[in-house]
Amino acid sequence: MTFTLAKKQPPRRSHRKKDLYKLLVARSDIDAAHAACDLFLKSVTDLSNDLYYPLFTSIVVCYARPFTNNEPYGALPQKWSKFDDEKLQQLHDAIVKARHELVAHSDMSVRKAKIVPPHVVTGYLPGGRELKSLRIGTETNYYLFKIPMIRDIPGLTRNLGRRINEEIERMLEELYGGMELPCAKFPLRIDDGL
Repeated sequence: MTFTLAKKQPPRRSHRKKDLYKLLVARSDIDAAHAACDLFLKSVTDLSNDLYYPLFTSIVVCYARPFTNNEPYGALPQKWSKFDDEKLQQLHDAIVKARHELVAHSDMSVRKAKIVPPHVVTGYLPGGRELKSLRIGTETNYYLFKIPMIRDIPGLTRNLGRRINEEIERMLEELYGGMELPCAKFPLRIDDGL
């Protein structure tokens, strides 16, 4: 009698629980990004609003966090970064890119620093009059998402949130369905037990 192992063994329970943990934390982050976006859209009407950058930063950090290397289990698998809708894909990619080069880091290719000599045009006043520097100054560049782009983010968070929720429900049933469970909350342990 010959005993052969299947070519591909199912993942261990501990590995599936790691995946569940990453999805639970990701859902929390995506929900936070959605809430920050709601607050942004209620509070910010133009790019000069004082709340623009802090709320934009919150949206970007919360949304992109699951797609970065988190300790100790890392980023979500690549499949979560893929969207069937091209508009959602472009928005996802733009948010993650903004996180990497603008919000969580200051990428020198984006955050260019400049010295502004006296009497250089730095902008325009209403009516087209030039605004000039009075003394030596500095300028640091960055970019912002236009408000219509921010309006599209709730659709992105709903799409991703729905997909994550469906997978969490499936995993909860797979890992805990039909088991006798305690009558109280218990921690998700990353092991092969309960």
